[in-house]
Amino acid sequence: MSPKTLVLTTCSAIAMMAATALPGLAYPGYLTSDDYGSQINIRSGPGTGYSSPHYGYDDDRVEIINDTIGDDGYTWYYIEFYGSGARGWVRGDFITY
Repeated sequence: MSPKTLVLTTCSAIAMMAATALPGLAYPGYLTSDDYGSQINIRSGPGTGYSSPHYGYDDDRVEIINDTIGDDGYTWYYIEFYGSGARGWVRGDFITY
């Protein structure tokens, strides 16, 4: 790996870690679903191919920490639940703010 590539890769990794770790950049949001009462999967990464170790419900209040465009073309949000502190990714059409 060239020195330039190494530096760029390192900087990108640091920026991503900072964006997901700094709560000062977070803003409030809510989980939302057309099917009230159904579980909304919270995934370990920004895509449906990732595991879903957590779930939430319509109208759960969350902190939105970061976002990215997934391989599926959707915006995915990295969130944290207020009560439990659980974190994970949720597809953008399940978030309102």
